Amino acid sequence: MKTAIIYTSKHGTTEKVAQMIAERLTGNQVSIIDLKKEKCPDVNSFEGIILGTSIYASAPSKTMQCFCKENIEALKQKRLALFVCGMEPDSAKQQQELAKAYPQELYEYAVSKCFAGGEFQFEKMNFFERAIIKRIAKTDKSVSQIKKDAIDKFVIGLKNK
Repeated sequence: MKTAIIYTSKHGTTEKVAQMIAERLTGNQVSIIDLKKEKCPDVNSFEGIILGTSIYASAPSKTMQCFCKENIEALKQKRLALFVCGMEPDSAKQQQELAKAYPQELYEYAVSKCFAGGEFQFEKMNFFERAIIKRIAKTDKSVSQIKKDAIDKFVIGLKNK
């Protein structure tokens, strides 16, 4: 299946997860598309679409929100899967963030969904981001909490449905 992984990433974690998903999609022709570099990718040339966005302060990327709104009808014609990257520790809130990251009709239509975890990358943050993370998360070190098991289940769900 010809599949596009279309993502937006602030510090690179969502890009890293997109790569991890692509590596697990054996037997598929996969294109990875960064919405910061390619503003209007043509989704019509793909059978499957995987969308990924980062979550900051419980909010998804505005770039991804705009992309979804502009392409909602075309996306509903594809085999669609959704993932988000974030550091919310509470599993109920993780699912809320995932559900709110995309338009409801895309969320309901998607065959596989995943809260993939995230990272704090202090070396890539500006002063204000570091100050907020230090205060809220009570850490001043880079931390990776990417959920490889959740990514594996996500890919299996995509293949099986």
